[in-house]
Amino acid sequence: MADSLLNKVSVCVITGPTRGLGRSIAHQLASKLPKGSLFILLSRNQPLLNSAADLILENDGIRAVTGIFDQGSVDQNVYDHILQDCLHNAEADAGEFEQAILVNNAGSLEPIEFVKALDDVAAISTYFNSNVSGCIALTSKFLQIFNPTTVNSRVIINISSLGAISPMKSWLLYCMGKAARDMMMKVIGEEESNMRTLNYAPGPLVTDMTDIACKNTKDMDLRNWFEEQMRNKTLVECDVSAQKLVLILQKNTFQNGSHIDYYDEI
Repeated sequence: MADSLLNKVSVCVITGPTRGLGRSIAHQLASKLPKGSLFILLSRNQPLLNSAADLILENDGIRAVTGIFDQGSVDQNVYDHILQDCLHNAEADAGEFEQAILVNNAGSLEPIEFVKALDDVAAISTYFNSNVSGCIALTSKFLQIFNPTTVNSRVIINISSLGAISPMKSWLLYCMGKAARDMMMKVIGEEESNMRTLNYAPGPLVTDMTDIACKNTKDMDLRNWFEEQMRNKTLVECDVSAQKLVLILQKNTFQNGSHIDYYDEI
């Protein structure tokens, strides 16, 4: 039986931990990881970061540090220093941990358009900077700092979507971004040693993004589906989906780069 990925003293980097699924994942992992573990929480909003950190610090022996981070930034200096600055502020060293975990959660949905209407190259570039380019750059820095000689175990979890593997009309940019990040997990799993990579599709969640989907999705069949889920209260609660992710990490039987959906048996 494979060892759980949640039984080692870990440094855990989470993007977008201030609300929705990211906040739930941070809370769930903090309750499972051993004492001495450190959470590095990255987001653009300091007051919300402080709230997320307070939730983590309710767990005895768990540390938390926050960093202002815009994943859409094209400033190289941001990526060069954010993780090291957070470690410094926490008075921690990369080599003191048994394991390093990165949860690539931050992402966005809009602009939502049919392909024939996606002719604004600046808007397209902005979307991919935030959802793909910035994610790659941060992941690269994570791999450099927490390298095989520094930590014995490394885990990268990409928050994916059904849209990564199934086309969703009027959601081109979202589907492309998720598919690209899924492939990044597959490639890293092949390139890196002592590495576990997972694409986790959390199911249709009760989040602000779902409200946007209901209001702005151009494809009426897809919009109506979301509206029906909202009416019937059949969407997945973030805490419940985060609990499923914890089970997957504890069981640790997935293949590197796997795409596992909330509804899949594990």
